[in-house]
Amino acid sequence: MLALAMRAASGNSFAAFLALEVRRALRNRRYVIFTIAFPVILYVLYTAVIPASGDGTIRGVAWNLFFLVSMATYGAIGASMSQATPIAVERVGGWITQLRTTPLASSAYVLAKLVSAVLLTIPALVLVALAGIAVNHVALPPARLLELVLTLAIGALPFAALGIVIGYTLDADSAQGGMVLTFFGMAILGGLFAPVDAFPEPLATIATVLPSYHLAAVGRSVVAGALPAVGDALVLAAWTVGGGVVAAWRFAVAGARARG
Repeated sequence: MLALAMRAASGNSFAAFLALEVRRALRNRRYVIFTIAFPVILYVLYTAVIPASGDGTIRGVAWNLFFLVSMATYGAIGASMSQATPIAVERVGGWITQLRTTPLASSAYVLAKLVSAVLLTIPALVLVALAGIAVNHVALPPARLLELVLTLAIGALPFAALGIVIGYTLDADSAQGGMVLTFFGMAILGGLFAPVDAFPEPLATIATVLPSYHLAAVGRSVVAGALPAVGDALVLAAWTVGGGVVAAWRFAVAGARARG
């Protein structure tokens, strides 16, 4: 009975902490502007205001649909990495130390950060998709749009892990800059603002090893009604596992230092 009660308390603590994390992020103006509003503004600007060059297609895909996936991916990456700065602040502010006195297990804390990061991608993904429908009359079945949102949200896991790594590696003053540099570096080099086909060969090679490039490729497979390429899935899985291992290590190091 005691074990069941402890598990129930831990489960309730996890749910409460997860809800707190999501509410706190939604009240954060930086999150709302840069990960929800900004992708939508860029999408509308580059598909409805600035005319597309050439025949308006890339690899046989209409530019307004191609860039929709790019900006949805951009929003998902930014939202999933947005935990970096809060974690760094919590480390120095004593919040994590206080949480250690609650029924919330350390593993549940990390899991809540990962789950909330995935959930926080959904507003940006949905709004970019709605902008595509409202502004450019993108013709995608509702089921496929839902599939796109869910796929990109789950595919953002490696970026959530990277956000945790940054938060547990850098101090509160440096974490924001580290996250922004990583975020924009992944977005630019991953071909989210310009097709990788237009990159010089060295940059194109770099793009093919970044998770941002492969997450966008998975999204484009979804909108085309095709299964994602095995290579794209494997790269995302490798980054997720690698990022998760490093995040767990940094969390353990931070815990050891706090106890010491």
